[in-house]
Amino acid sequence: MSELRELARFAREFRLESAPQKVADAARLCVLDSVGAALGAAEYDEIPAVCRELRKWTESKSAYQASVWAQGFRLDVFQALLLNGIMGHALELDDVHTGSKSHVGAVVVETAWTLAEAAGKTGKNFLESVVVGYEIMSRVGMAMDVVSNRKRGWHGTGIIGTFGAAAAAGRLLELTEDEMVWALGMAGTQSSGLWAFLKEGSTCKKLHPARAAVNGLTAAILAKGGMTGPEHILDAKDGGLYRAISDSFDLSRLTRGLGEDFEILHIDKKPYPCCRTTHHAIDGALALKRKLEQEIMDGQPLDPGQIEKVVVETYEVGVLQCGFTGYPRSPVEAKFSIPYTTAAALMRGRVSLTEFTREALEEERIKMTAGKVCVVSDAMFSERYPARWGSRVRITLTDGIEYIKQIDDMSGSSACPLTRQQEKEKFEGLVEPILGKEETKRLEEEILSIDQMEEIPKIRTTSM
Repeated sequence: MSELRELARFAREFRLESAPQKVADAARLCVLDSVGAALGAAEYDEIPAVCRELRKWTESKSAYQASVWAQGFRLDVFQALLLNGIMGHALELDDVHTGSKSHVGAVVVETAWTLAEAAGKTGKNFLESVVVGYEIMSRVGMAMDVVSNRKRGWHGTGIIGTFGAAAAAGRLLELTEDEMVWALGMAGTQSSGLWAFLKEGSTCKKLHPARAAVNGLTAAILAKGGMTGPEHILDAKDGGLYRAISDSFDLSRLTRGLGEDFEILHIDKKPYPCCRTTHHAIDGALALKRKLEQEIMDGQPLDPGQIEKVVVETYEVGVLQCGFTGYPRSPVEAKFSIPYTTAAALMRGRVSLTEFTREALEEERIKMTAGKVCVVSDAMFSERYPARWGSRVRITLTDGIEYIKQIDDMSGSSACPLTRQQEKEKFEGLVEPILGKEETKRLEEEILSIDQMEEIPKIRTTSM
């Protein structure tokens, strides 16, 4: 039996009651995190305008419609999913699976929720499809060389996201084993997503998980209709995905521990609204700021003039992705800049959505500090990546004394997780400005018991 068929069989046969309770618990919190990150973006940047424009071109009377989250209208399931997927990744607050270097929730949760709503599925159906999607997407990523994949310019979430979406959708559509294999095969032939956006600070990165979600759903529906997909889409000698996008791969990782070690238990949740590769440096900078101000400066705030230089030592991919020199020209670039995010942490003592505004970018104290930050690769961090992400922050003050903080496990990682209360506070902080306090609390409570519900919770807005 091929590894892909084993994944397809797992996707068909998985049941919540057969898994440890912690799997369902983790799945509910992943849904809370993903929905919160998406709703928090409902009024962000170009999102409302994009929703209005797509609505003009696609509004129809399809029998399978779903809500476009917090926008006040419904569209056919494909277009609703595209927009929900765009929102899911817009704030850079969605979850991360470090082993596959991907954002699973923004693909899988949005696919499962949108389709489950349109098809009238139960909360238990939905949550089982979420677990299935997380498992398949994560494993497809873990089996390839994610370092070489990134160095070739691919965005891993867009590449492997199609598999997670196809698995989640296929589960909800009750595909047969053969149909699930075909859906995964067709998912792989639609993989896409490139890092070129970063060079110009373009805002299209959030299209990658959204398109992966739509392509995965399309694959599942076509498979149900009888279209076949290649069972060896991953490893075919001529045209196999892994050979095309990475230097090496290990098919055994697709199925090792399948059904026993669940990848949804190894998901990072973001405390900061920027690329996960900047988070370890932010943690280090915040820790050093507290130390310096409390122990060295008698409670006085750190000043750029007191800093001679800051060196961030991290893994090679981190330098490639977020270590570029030059001050960010836009909020998008700032979210992928270790020098900027480190400087913001040192000067403001926080890294929140406020730090990614034009006003923050123009703050002279942050500009001065960012110019003193250098990002370099370190062999230890590079060798253990992507199994473990980390960095070492070295601050040298003008008196010549150096202060060092090494971060091996970032805040929000599975090794250093957010508490349940912190997860709820993150959700409420993002959603209350959009839905109001009462609706936010109602939605939160329903998500945290979603497998007991007969239908997917309503995301209500005043205009719906």
